[in-house]
Amino acid sequence: MSFSNIQAVQKTTSAQGVNGRSRLLGVYFTHTATPATLTLKSGGSGGTTKLALTTPASAGSQDLIIPDMGILFDDGIYIAVSSAEITSVTLLFEGGAPA
Repeated sequence: MSFSNIQAVQKTTSAQGVNGRSRLLGVYFTHTATPATLTLKSGGSGGTTKLALTTPASAGSQDLIIPDMGILFDDGIYIAVSSAEITSVTLLFEGGAPA
């Protein structure tokens, strides 16, 4: 059994989601019927891409649970959305702090 302190943060536009070193454990996002790209970066808007997802061409929501110990982001998690077609993004993480 894990005793980590899992936190959540939600954003509706491109923005810093998490400050500080953290591990991404899951992502939930909602989208319209037009495909768009969701990119998660370490180190701000110009940082290193750690995960990129493309939405399907149908309105709905998607979730992704990251296996094992998640993805390590050394310098926070920046959420970059390619357009307003991604209407919200929720990150599940440990370490760091919501921005």
